[in-house]
Amino acid sequence: MARKSRAYGVEAEKEPDVKLVLAGVYKRLSVEDGDNSENNSIANQQKLAIHYLSEHSDIHLAEQYEDNGFTGMNYNRPGYRQMLCDLQSGRINCVIVKDISRLGRHFVMTSELVERIFPQLGVRLICINDNYDSADENADPTALTLPLKMVMNDYYVKDISQKIRSSITAKMDAGEFLPSRGSVPYGYLRNAEQVTFDIDSEPAAIVQEIYAKRLHGSNYNAIAKELNARGIPSPGRLRYLRGVSKRSQYAQTLWSHAAVAKILSDPVYTGVRIHGKVKRDRLGLPKTDRPQEEWQYIENAHDPIIPIELFRQVQEINRLEKERRSHFVKREAVEVDYRPLLKGKVFCADCGGMMSGVKRLGRPGTRPDIVYECRNYLQSQRTRCGIHYISQDTIMSEVKALLNHQVKTAVDVEQLCKDVRLMPKVHTFQSTSKQRLSGLSAKRKGIEGRLEQLLVDLAQRVITRDEYEYMRAQYERQRDELISQEAQAGERINALAAALSSTERWLQSVKRYHTLPEIDREVMDSLVEKALVFADRHIKIVLRYADPYKPLSDFLQGVEENAG
Repeated sequence: MARKSRAYGVEAEKEPDVKLVLAGVYKRLSVEDGDNSENNSIANQQKLAIHYLSEHSDIHLAEQYEDNGFTGMNYNRPGYRQMLCDLQSGRINCVIVKDISRLGRHFVMTSELVERIFPQLGVRLICINDNYDSADENADPTALTLPLKMVMNDYYVKDISQKIRSSITAKMDAGEFLPSRGSVPYGYLRNAEQVTFDIDSEPAAIVQEIYAKRLHGSNYNAIAKELNARGIPSPGRLRYLRGVSKRSQYAQTLWSHAAVAKILSDPVYTGVRIHGKVKRDRLGLPKTDRPQEEWQYIENAHDPIIPIELFRQVQEINRLEKERRSHFVKREAVEVDYRPLLKGKVFCADCGGMMSGVKRLGRPGTRPDIVYECRNYLQSQRTRCGIHYISQDTIMSEVKALLNHQVKTAVDVEQLCKDVRLMPKVHTFQSTSKQRLSGLSAKRKGIEGRLEQLLVDLAQRVITRDEYEYMRAQYERQRDELISQEAQAGERINALAAALSSTERWLQSVKRYHTLPEIDREVMDSLVEKALVFADRHIKIVLRYADPYKPLSDFLQGVEENAG
């Protein structure tokens, strides 16, 4: 009797006791992979998984997840979290990884996942290079070393981290530690040979000028404005111009209130070097700011730019200014604050810069509101771009209107998903693709058999070394071509699942939005890419799924092209 898949609704001829295997391939790469990064590359993990799937036609690829640049000790990775959500929802019931270290390198947490969570959810785990398949009762006995392997992975990361931290701490205690070139304070140059900072004459003169202006009553904004007017490169821009930083965002960075305030409060300019302002307690935890009593001060570590007495006078001015501001009347709280929803979503349509949400006082008798302004305009002391002033309510109104339209579209898209599954031409396409994959796999195995036989023939002197090298090169070329064709055929087989997966993710998000009393961040992240604000204050909302029909229409177009 035909059974409908819970994840896709695909009509599949299965016995009642046979479970449809819907796999998610998980890939992860981080700097901890070291010299083995090429072997562990995302692309290599992808090829390995596709090749494995091509030889196991009973496993259907439903989704792929990727975390590039995340350590295995971090279990808050976006791809990893999405995989767990899909496992809980039933979208996938099988996880395929290159090896167990791709899931994580923390023994306790990875063991909890493999030994308790996956079995409770009925999830099948396949670690290709570990030759481990949780569904195989006769799995390779070497898989029994899996827990030990996880212990070694965990120990390796912690050991390397501990050695690095111990080395840095020892250098700090001996006064021999220097921060990286990009962390050297403005006004100094890094002198690694002498383990010190050298005075950078031109920026140092600017530091002295900033202190002199502050001593004579100039505020932070006034100092920043004057430096910008004279074309003096800001600390960030100077690092960019000198090639210390490659990040383009610093190419046009100007002096700001914060940049001036930092210089006017940093004791480094009196010859003191400070370590330990930011630290992590142990591997896997985020870095946190440390209280001042935990900082490590190294006196006379380098030549001063500012005399200690001048520094103290300026700190007293800063203290009095801070005390004066503490008596200001605080603004009332806004009734609704959408900034958590809109964080990282609102951009200036003219310069492309992110817009900042700030609280603004309304007219007399009205409550404050959150408004968005171009960050480049604000940070450039109003010399670049324009204000693009717009209320958060206006942005959210546009977002909700567009999402409400998506809800109406969802009815038709859901029907299209059902129709596509039942199309005869789709079933023919799938069947033909599977036959092609089976044929390619058989050819590849035949070529691999010939390669093995070549070695036997060479050893038995049936062929010469030159003949062996020539024929091996020919067979390897044919094998590589077949592997490539197998990967393409595998992608064809999984094209429907991939198209449905993309569309159904959109459907799930839209339905969730429709049932929620208020839009939340999860819905915002899944449906909204960004909001562009133009100078005339009109808004363009860019959706993650601009055209929910596209994945299915692209798939059907591919079916038509192959049929032709």
